[in-house]
Amino acid sequence: MAVKVVTDSASDIPTELAEGLGISVVPCTVFFGAEAFKDGVEITKEEFFNRLTTGNIMPTTTQPSVGDFLDVYRPLAEAGHDIVSVHVSGKLSGTVNSARLAAEELPNTTVEIVDTELASMGVALAAKAAADAATGGANAAEAAEAARSSAANTEVFVVPDTLEYLKRGGRIGGAQALLGSLLSMKPILKLMDGEVHPHEKVRTKGKAVQRMRDIAASGGSYREAAVMHWVTDEEANAMVEHLAGFTANPVVSGAIGASIGAHAGPGVIGFAVVKES
Repeated sequence: MAVKVVTDSASDIPTELAEGLGISVVPCTVFFGAEAFKDGVEITKEEFFNRLTTGNIMPTTTQPSVGDFLDVYRPLAEAGHDIVSVHVSGKLSGTVNSARLAAEELPNTTVEIVDTELASMGVALAAKAAADAATGGANAAEAAEAARSSAANTEVFVVPDTLEYLKRGGRIGGAQALLGSLLSMKPILKLMDGEVHPHEKVRTKGKAVQRMRDIAASGGSYREAAVMHWVTDEEANAMVEHLAGFTANPVVSGAIGASIGAHAGPGVIGFAVVKES
């Protein structure tokens, strides 16, 4: 019996990393009006951002259904596996509730549910921690604890081009206080207690990105690091190279998908770092 890890598409886990670690991804759903698409399955990242930036319909997102989870859980359960399911913050999405309801449909299977209180690559790194632990022989409870430990020691910082998408999507959390005072300022946002909060305001995007680099450098060394973005490869790679100086492990990097992109918008760049515990 092996322990299998499941996450959701709001983790933005790169496909090659998920496949390499045997992590299954349950897609969230993005809507453009009445049209519904499974994130990463029925709409690519490029297609999503093209519609977001050229169309006149603002997308909305919804968590995977219980049925979506069962479509992933059941084959794993039938193969005799235990499951560790690692997800986006329950304060940002109902995903973790869907996962719990699905687990109740499989009373003979061990399903450990982890609410990371994070989003995007913060979730991906927690899922990776669970998968690494499982590969090392951990049981489901131990792999889930590895994910929780990773999440508890993770910091996520993001610089969006605009708060407009967060505002419209209702995911703005404590950053609501920034809206009236932004003008030409660029915010650095931080995930805290499962929600989006303002960290600093900087005058330009370039200065905000440099400030994020300073924040990363001030943390010393990290167990893991990741970059999530919808910017040019050059901009993303520069952040990857910077973070590589603070961790012995390869820096994970990936473009955000529809689940996060609908709220963060284009031009966003951020990082997740797991502090040494």
